[in-house]
Amino acid sequence: MRIEKYNAIRLKEFMESEQYQTMPVIPVSLLRARSWLKNPRMDPEDILMYLLFDGEDLAAYRCILPDRHADIRFGWLSGNWVDPDRRRQGLASRLFEEAFADWGHQLMYTNYAPESKAVYDKSRRFALYQERQGIRYYQRAVSAELLGNRNTIFRTVRPVFKIADGIINTWQDFRIGTVQKKLKPEFLNVEPVHSVDHASIDLMEQHNRLGFSLRDLDVFDWIRNYPWIKAGKKKNEKYFFTLIVPRNQNIYLKVWNNEGELVGFLMLSIVGEKMTLPYACLQEEAARTAIQILDHYLSSEKISYITTYNPEMIKLLENSRTPLLGSRRMYQKYFATHELIRQLPDGNKIFFQDGDGDVVFT
Repeated sequence: MRIEKYNAIRLKEFMESEQYQTMPVIPVSLLRARSWLKNPRMDPEDILMYLLFDGEDLAAYRCILPDRHADIRFGWLSGNWVDPDRRRQGLASRLFEEAFADWGHQLMYTNYAPESKAVYDKSRRFALYQERQGIRYYQRAVSAELLGNRNTIFRTVRPVFKIADGIINTWQDFRIGTVQKKLKPEFLNVEPVHSVDHASIDLMEQHNRLGFSLRDLDVFDWIRNYPWIKAGKKKNEKYFFTLIVPRNQNIYLKVWNNEGELVGFLMLSIVGEKMTLPYACLQEEAARTAIQILDHYLSSEKISYITTYNPEMIKLLENSRTPLLGSRRMYQKYFATHELIRQLPDGNKIFFQDGDGDVVFT
């Protein structure tokens, strides 16, 4: 077996090669690779991808997303795959150890699969940096989506789930429509914008809401212009991470008070039937308008569920007038290597935004 490592130059060559075009399993999509190559926080020599080959067959891969907190550079562990026929052979651990060494022990991870966390736990290289408690609110029934592909039994009865979801959602749409008729949104002080702009960044900076990664205008422009997923219908069978979704939209909104002062900013992300709030900063006087914004988009876009870990947004959603089917507690954990934690500020004093790390892309 051999390991191949790809910095920006090698990755660009690889994506244009016949080898990439003919691989039965690809380690990165064209969309994601283009995004990696435009990352303003990437250094040319950063290793972005590790491939492990067994002969000519791709046996495993590991991907890294360069980032920084202030002047501390590190990489997010962002994607790990092992050929199902070669699992339990230590291949994921072997690639991780390569990345750990190449990145000078400066690594973080979140939004992980259980199999990946098992590798990290086994390495004993990480400690919990921060844990956030969040909530998921369900507006429409999605049992067929959430349960239908878990195993053979669920796949067999998936049509029953779809019928049940349809019945519940017909009733729920009637409830939502009835409530919406009574609400009169006042959006006179809300401005849709093309992206995160200087004024929005200044507002978030003033109120300590830029998040852990302290992203600037160049990074926000990169996030907007180089997404990792796109709307479509045809699934790529060669790639094992999300690429094609039924719907993909980011909405940016600024909120002004009656004196013309910027008092709020919201970034809403809609992927398929779910909504998240990657970035949000609201002064108290913007709360009422923000509730109306959320109620409006939850209803008009027929969102099935919304997830947030932002305590301010959780408080707003608790006052939402949109009828909900239920909710569940969620947890977002951020882990960092022991060496990196010693350099970072106290995790209890850091405000994470929901979009920190690679989460904003997915």
